[in-house]
Amino acid sequence: MVRFDLKELYHIHRVYEEKRRRIQKLSKTKPKTAKKLVQKYSKRERNRSRDLMHKITTTVARELASIKHGAILEDLRNIKERILNGSKDLNRKLSKWNCRTFQFMLEYKLKWFGLPVKYVNPSNSSKTCPVCSGRLSAYRGRLMKCKCGLVLDRDVIACLNLRMWGSGVTPKGDEPLKVSSFKGDVSQSLHRLTNAYVG
Repeated sequence: MVRFDLKELYHIHRVYEEKRRRIQKLSKTKPKTAKKLVQKYSKRERNRSRDLMHKITTTVARELASIKHGAILEDLRNIKERILNGSKDLNRKLSKWNCRTFQFMLEYKLKWFGLPVKYVNPSNSSKTCPVCSGRLSAYRGRLMKCKCGLVLDRDVIACLNLRMWGSGVTPKGDEPLKVSSFKGDVSQSLHRLTNAYVG
């Protein structure tokens, strides 16, 4: 599994959030100046974050193209609207979450390479055992445990499930994994991936 660190993206949003807080204090005495500064820094934040996402998605797309694999992504449409609960802290965190923009950039770059992109409902992807489809329970920290003996990080479990669900795999106990046709990502790699983490 390859992880791409998006801390820099979060850092960009945090930096400009602090700038906006300082500008808000200025708005009481110099509203016009404050408005211009907000527009200036909002545009700069948007440009910096999009530039970083373009660089990361280009790297991901090229790596997938080199092995001729498509991508299976979480269906996150309207995710912010579903999560919003009126909390200022949560709303502030969601404003730093560029998941849909990231997915859009990655999707059109992969399609440019002629590679498929499939969206999967992520519901319970980190709570379902990728080996026996049983219900997982919290174990230690970010680890999840199943009655079949599997113990894995919740993010790894979610990735395995999304990959299998998106490829048409339905694991049931000890039955072999079966995959429906999905260009670029097939059953042998799924066998190796699951065995590598379970073994």
